[in-house]
Amino acid sequence: MRVLLAPHGTRGDVQPMLALAHALRARGHAAAFVAPSNFVAWIRAQGFDAESNGIDVEAVLTEPGADLQSLRWQVRHLGELVDRLFASLAAAPDADVVVGAGIQMAGSSIAERRGVPYASAVFCPCAVPSRDAPPPTVKTQSLPRWLNRLLWDVGGPLATFALRAPINRARAAIGLRPLDDVLDHLAGDRIMVAADRDLAPLGDDAPARAAATDAWILDVGAPALDDRLARFLDLDPPPVYVGFGSMVAKRAPDLAEHAVAAVRAVGRAAIVASGWAGLGRTLEDGDDLLVARALPHALVLPRVAAVVHHGGAGTTTAAARAGAPQIVLPHILDQFYWAHRVAQLGLGPRALPVHLVTADILAERLHQAIEDPRYAGRAAAFAERIGDRNGTPDAVTLLEQLVGAWPAGAARAT
Repeated sequence: MRVLLAPHGTRGDVQPMLALAHALRARGHAAAFVAPSNFVAWIRAQGFDAESNGIDVEAVLTEPGADLQSLRWQVRHLGELVDRLFASLAAAPDADVVVGAGIQMAGSSIAERRGVPYASAVFCPCAVPSRDAPPPTVKTQSLPRWLNRLLWDVGGPLATFALRAPINRARAAIGLRPLDDVLDHLAGDRIMVAADRDLAPLGDDAPARAAATDAWILDVGAPALDDRLARFLDLDPPPVYVGFGSMVAKRAPDLAEHAVAAVRAVGRAAIVASGWAGLGRTLEDGDDLLVARALPHALVLPRVAAVVHHGGAGTTTAAARAGAPQIVLPHILDQFYWAHRVAQLGLGPRALPVHLVTADILAERLHQAIEDPRYAGRAAAFAERIGDRNGTPDAVTLLEQLVGAWPAGAARAT
């Protein structure tokens, strides 16, 4: 197969697709990318053809006025993205199947225009309608199952209303009919839910076209640890990891100060991944503090006492595979789902939404996570169960089946 991979979003949307590309290549297929410009060099360094979609996601999220936690800003930004995503994918090379991930709003239309199937990849089951979890925009995760389903039934038409005009305008420009149910079309012919079966199971009432694989793990070897990081990881007692990935919090400097103060209050050193929020810009390295732009999860997380993070799918899964207790400070969307699952499974104490973080409250959560042996025991046992799972081979099989059945299977299941 020739597979066109079209992720749009943060590293959490791109890295699993890169893992899928490696699995495709191992099975004898050809994978090429259209991806955000800030990830193109990284993808090419892995040996894959990659073209920019013309959007630097990090620059967008860190520019003045950007507010990822504002629904109004999100809707306006999505409307502006549509034309650029359509233009970049329309110019992409031919493929037998298109796979989109993240905020990919052009993939299903471009696949339709070319007469090939489209598969969407999601990295949390809360992105799929089900009674088990509310839509990602809902923060409360303990609602009755019937209410979760009702919220999906009400929210779907609202999302379609917000996206219908820009998407139909772009479709008209390439000769496609207008859509009534935009969300249904964006889901594609196959929805691949790439999340660990125990950490985040797919609901039994999910749409028929949704198929669960385990999480897609990029396993191509980690860089060697530099000497200072290696020394920190050898500390006794072990340090605490703090990082918020691609999240850009308005109060990032305060958040960083609170986090470091909390770690110090429990008598530990802190390893801070500065990330897109620039958590480290107001912090100075010291005997009990190491700051780096990014850190290799596979090498670092198994050797820390606890992981303080934002609750992204990738970081939550990495911490679970590492066997480290987690303290989740959710910012937006599916992060509240992951925070709930961590607490539900006993892998860490109750989450603390990022806007409520203070040094004292976070120190209390850290003390629970580190000193209560039940968290460490459950985290270690869970890691033993899921540590060697990788859903990419199953995902390749799903794509092979989709292409093999096309066009006989062209009518989408509902």
